[in-house]
Amino acid sequence: MRVIGDEVPYAKWLLARLRNRSTSTEEFRVYMREAGRLLAIYSSRELEWAKVSVTTPLGAQAEELELASPPLVVGVLGAALPLVEGYAEVFPSSRIGLVAARRLESEGGVRVELYYRRLPRVHTGSAVVLDPMLATGKTIDRVIEEVKSIGAGKVIVGSVIASRPGLSYIGRRHPDVTIYSLAVDPDLDSRFFIVPGLGDAGDRSLGVSPD
Repeated sequence: MRVIGDEVPYAKWLLARLRNRSTSTEEFRVYMREAGRLLAIYSSRELEWAKVSVTTPLGAQAEELELASPPLVVGVLGAALPLVEGYAEVFPSSRIGLVAARRLESEGGVRVELYYRRLPRVHTGSAVVLDPMLATGKTIDRVIEEVKSIGAGKVIVGSVIASRPGLSYIGRRHPDVTIYSLAVDPDLDSRFFIVPGLGDAGDRSLGVSPD
């Protein structure tokens, strides 16, 4: 688990704007895209890299790095769309996957159903699952299972804000998964919103509330 806000003041600057209820939809999208770029940069240490030699304008050789295999970036609709866009701006060769999930409540508890899935049949490289809010962890858990089912060799999760209960849940379910988040908040309310959080990331990104 890496908390980017503990390392980078700029992440705190972004969070101040994302959390602020006065931030407009347009501004919120801009800051979410920037959060996606930040997550891409900081989680890049988890990706597969290969050494390359390039020729500089002086005719000299310099050894640097290139992605050995483009990651599969999986966004949870619709809140993650700006995050995915920001990530892809950093790594344009990324493969993009999308999933949509809903929670189904019953006497036996809550389960998550994926009702939309656009993923490759097989992906054996690294996969990055992006969702702005890691609340209970149950949606992320379901998406991780789906990504692992197509063969992903390594799974990374990127969020803007994660809750401590959600992190504990994912840690128990998927100890092999590395999580990057700009911040960790302590609590969930009765509706399973992260507190203090930033509200409904999907509504604020899209500018439309569901009926």
